[in-house]
Amino acid sequence: MIEEHEDLIRTFIGEAKRHPQTARLILSETDKSLHEQLVVYLQKSQENGTVSSDIDLKASVDSFTGMLLHGILRFSDIPTALEYSRESYMETCVNLFVCGISTLPLQKVGGLVD
Repeated sequence: MIEEHEDLIRTFIGEAKRHPQTARLILSETDKSLHEQLVVYLQKSQENGTVSSDIDLKASVDSFTGMLLHGILRFSDIPTALEYSRESYMETCVNLFVCGISTLPLQKVGGLVD
């Protein structure tokens, strides 16, 4: 989704300081559904004991989506200057997130955390 709307996101970031109330409204509404779905999913995982109970889930989801957004924006700016692929970056973001919140021993399956 971030890749599809990169131009709009870049415009939004550039204009957010000039229109802070509108920016807050757009951010809260745009991200709300996906953010809430992921938080609910992780809450269930906390109840099952597979996600650490001492993790702030909302902050964790914000951190994760921030890493993804940063990567998308960076790759479109300087893709040839980086020493790793977009896929490697995304895989690393997922691995860091999962390793950071999981209570389970992790196993790698095809380079991705299972």
